[in-house]
Amino acid sequence: MKADQLDYVCCFHDNVEKLREKKRELADARVRLLHKIEDAKNRLLQIENDVQNLQSRVDETLSDMGTLEEEIQLNRRCLNWCPNWSWRYQLSKKTMKKIQDISELLDKFGQLGPVGYPAPTTLPTIDFLCSKEFVFSKSSETAFYQIIEALKDENINMIGLWGMGGVGKTTLAHEVGSQAQKLNLFDKVVITVVSQKPNFKIIQDQIAQYIGFDMKNEQGRRSEQELWLRLKNEPRILIVLDDIWESINLKEKIGIPIGDDHKGCKVLLTTRRHQVCQAMDCQNLVQLGCLNDDEAWTLFEKKAGLDDFSDDSIKILANQIVKKCEGLPIAIVPLGSALKGKTHHEWQAAYRRLKDRRLTEIEDVNEENAYVCLEASFDYLKNMETKTCFLLCSLFPEDDEIYVENLVGYAWGMELYKGMDSIKDVRSEVLASIETLKNSGLLLDCGERHVKMHDVVRQFALWIASSRKDFSYGTVEILPMDESFKHYKAISIETDQTDELPKGVGFPDLKLLLHGGNRFVETSSEFFEGMKALQFHMNLRTLYLIDCKLSDISMLGKLKTLHILSLSRSDITELPTEAGDLENLRLLDLSYCYELRRITPNLIRRLSNLEELYLHGCSSLKWATENSTKRESYSSLSELNLLPKLVVISLDISSERFLDGFVFRRLWSFDVCIGIKREWRFQKMDLETCSISRSLRINMSVDACKQLFEDVEYLELGDVEGHPNLIPSLDLGFRKLTSLDLRQCHSM
Repeated sequence: MKADQLDYVCCFHDNVEKLREKKRELADARVRLLHKIEDAKNRLLQIENDVQNLQSRVDETLSDMGTLEEEIQLNRRCLNWCPNWSWRYQLSKKTMKKIQDISELLDKFGQLGPVGYPAPTTLPTIDFLCSKEFVFSKSSETAFYQIIEALKDENINMIGLWGMGGVGKTTLAHEVGSQAQKLNLFDKVVITVVSQKPNFKIIQDQIAQYIGFDMKNEQGRRSEQELWLRLKNEPRILIVLDDIWESINLKEKIGIPIGDDHKGCKVLLTTRRHQVCQAMDCQNLVQLGCLNDDEAWTLFEKKAGLDDFSDDSIKILANQIVKKCEGLPIAIVPLGSALKGKTHHEWQAAYRRLKDRRLTEIEDVNEENAYVCLEASFDYLKNMETKTCFLLCSLFPEDDEIYVENLVGYAWGMELYKGMDSIKDVRSEVLASIETLKNSGLLLDCGERHVKMHDVVRQFALWIASSRKDFSYGTVEILPMDESFKHYKAISIETDQTDELPKGVGFPDLKLLLHGGNRFVETSSEFFEGMKALQFHMNLRTLYLIDCKLSDISMLGKLKTLHILSLSRSDITELPTEAGDLENLRLLDLSYCYELRRITPNLIRRLSNLEELYLHGCSSLKWATENSTKRESYSSLSELNLLPKLVVISLDISSERFLDGFVFRRLWSFDVCIGIKREWRFQKMDLETCSISRSLRINMSVDACKQLFEDVEYLELGDVEGHPNLIPSLDLGFRKLTSLDLRQCHSM
């Protein structure tokens, strides 16, 4: 036997031990890789090919290890009575080769970059919107083909679609985007809303998301120039800029290459103003007009349910009402829906209101007819609660997707549903009102618990809310507020300039105050000083400070009448002792306050009226345990045991050890993560707390939260080991379970 062969035989045991160690390293690396892949999939990323190939090679290598280990065991048994040195030599050689292969795989783990990248298409949502809403009219058909032909023209890179508000520009633009890709005119189509007060960072983020580009880097935020360079790498891209009010320098403000900068990039903009198209040098201008008489009648007839209606007197009134709408879809749809199923007398009353109404105070004269018709639709809503829900939607920023759960807090703060003593009951009423508003055409459905207002409808709602004394709601764009806001019941502050609140102006009727929500704004100490001056003059029940940069919030403890408090996505680091003075608080929302590290001890137990607590996404929040030496510094979850009215909770906990002394009781709704980090990625996708009303996500242990298993609807278990048959081992009924997700769970 040669020397090198002898080395293989002599080092056989050492080689086997090295192989076992390498196998453990590879198995651990595989688990880490699977965690990264799972996280990427949860964030809707596509997995890189080299990552998938590495996973396959690792799985194959570990599988081959089983065969090799069986041979090694067999060789050891044979050695006791009949040594086969040649066999041992071959096995030792195989072992060394396997060690080398595993070492190479482990090196590849060290060289691995990001495991995923953004999915190349977000466009199916465009298709989805169009298929339900788009109906060709003569005007829209003509405009559609004009735009498509312009997009085919190599010499045209900027197209302007203009027309009055509510005529259907946005819907047509979505249809153009969908069809342009189907016709293979572009590889990618990006659609973003500009609006009357554009936030260019949000616009950049939306465009970047479509092309898989992150506007953030280690230094902070990437520049417009960097986005411009990235867009130049897209060979064929259409960017739709919806609802532009003023001329914009696309390169300087956003970072869009146009014209000679990049022939493969084209822009379709929509606007109400012809002069905007001219100012932005659109080479092709397309006007979208209103419906003609026949088209308007067909649409109204469908919405009002007159297709098979035989009462000629009502049809005569209907024709007169349709003429008042002057072919404007945004007026026709809600009004037709409002009059569906009404009696002859109600049709007559509607026509009288439309005929006699004069809205000379409205600035947008071209949209006067839309306002008149929308007012008739509004007046035909059956109850005041539904009307108020509609007006509360106008307090959200323009073009915002409205999260219905926020409306629940608004409704409670406004004491909208008299006689109801729980937020749970109010939630049910609000959801019913939202369905009525969607069916009436006054709100647009945007998916699970989200709705949206057309900008014309929002302006109308703000006009109604501020002009009728029985409502008195409004938005503030410039501070300080003057005496005209004195008797407002609800105010939404839509400005970053919060240095001044009114001095010496009491707000005796104010119940709802909103600030932030569509951008990160800084709320100065003067803001809270202003609130301090006002606190004895108002009956504030609901306060939303969302996406705000907050410093000292101890003044909040003085708002004794507060029932709803939301500081969601704000940068507070501590919930101070003074917050425990809010003895009337029913709902506290601290969701996605990433910087929140501490809730002072004994604070939570003082909120004896608390019904709903939202703490999901607070990744830095620390808790004390029953035996913790830091118990005096941090609040303990066991304090929740002392809240008799608590029925809804969302909570992220890093470890089940923090549950010491805390016992979950029967809850109406819960969303609990233990040992799983939740990230806030995209507002519409991740802000929902109640889309799944009973959700548990638990890592490592099935013993945590067992009290909730009987009512759980969605259950995710990860890295659970030691159970031969996991679900039967839990020994529970799971009567309400609709979804089960097991991740990396290993049986005995």
